Amino acid sequence: MTLQDDLRSLLAGELRAAGLSQAEVARKLGITAKHMSHMLTGRAPLSLAWADEIAALCGRELVIGSRVLPGETP
Repeated sequence: MTLQDDLRSLLAGELRAAGLSQAEVARKLGITAKHMSHMLTGRAPLSLAWADEIAALCGRELVIGSRVLPGETP
């Protein structure tokens, strides 16, 4: 599983937890439900900007960070 796959899965879960349908969020974003579905299933690109918009509609904040790998020094 890639980071993109993880992000898609995370967002789909956030939609469910917020009680929002893909179609409802798509309308709010000004895109088709089909395109929304394609972004969440990997058939269309999902940019971080779109991911952030989707997360915000779910009442969430998309946070990206980094951390030191085990055995490495900062």
